[in-house]
Amino acid sequence: MNVNSIGFLPLTSFPFPYKYLIGVGFYFYIKSQIEKKAYVISFVEYLLFIPAILYGILRAYWYVMLHSGIDEYIFYRVYQTGFFLYNDFVYLTFNLILMIYVLGFINKNKVIIKGSLSIRKNWEWLSTFSWMFIVFIILNLLHQIIAVLFNLEDSGEFYYVILVLNSIYIYWIGFIGFTKSNLLFKTFCLKDHKEEETDIALRNSIAYYMKTEEIFTNQNLKVSDLASLLYISEKELSLYIHDTYHMSFNDFINTYRIEKVKTLLVSSEEKKFTLLAIAEKSGFSSKSSFNAVFKKITGLTPTQYKKNHKNE
Repeated sequence: MNVNSIGFLPLTSFPFPYKYLIGVGFYFYIKSQIEKKAYVISFVEYLLFIPAILYGILRAYWYVMLHSGIDEYIFYRVYQTGFFLYNDFVYLTFNLILMIYVLGFINKNKVIIKGSLSIRKNWEWLSTFSWMFIVFIILNLLHQIIAVLFNLEDSGEFYYVILVLNSIYIYWIGFIGFTKSNLLFKTFCLKDHKEEETDIALRNSIAYYMKTEEIFTNQNLKVSDLASLLYISEKELSLYIHDTYHMSFNDFINTYRIEKVKTLLVSSEEKKFTLLAIAEKSGFSSKSSFNAVFKKITGLTPTQYKKNHKNE
């Protein structure tokens, strides 16, 4: 039995469409590590396999035609049409688009890294790997463009350059994978096993911007402003505040503003400011909204609160 062939077909040239699966494989790897629950491929994501399937069928047809002796020159004729050159542009562009999306997905979930050094290292590795892959793809695209512009498609020496660069990239991946395998395979299902740590990290980040930076004193503060600082979407932030603090974003911000007002009302510096000035300093844009919010939260008017405190 010849282990180097399947029937009469040699394994050395078996038409496996790996070029169209590199970016797809990395995309699903990233999604599976970041998704909160057990990752399930959606119907739309199955469409990512279509280019590989179509190219695989086409190559399989040529492969059988060649090795069955029906058409020994089929690859040469296809080459003469420029198909392989255009195909290189297509698969490189396809992988580049996928990698840009992956990088955006990584950055969108960046808030998760704030509470754990090990998770931060994982994220840094993923981000670095993604950028390196993007650079690798761009270099290959530039190589193809130069080859076309200067008629170097048939120059073996010119292709040595990209082969060397590709080899360096592959060896780099292998080296990192061997020396830092713990980053790839150990503690990486972030939201499944680090849910509590993630919530604590986000809660601490929110507390920092509220208590230390006092961003609530900005009268024009919007949910998008805080969401941008936390690297999450407005919808995610609103949902988190609702689920964690059981209130809307505006009510959440106003609780901090009222606490600031209460502190200023009883401080030794309070006499220097009018009630409206204190309200504005705490983030309220009008006296009417300030009075309404203060009464809603404390059950007292600002004047009543001040008198009650002095009588204690």
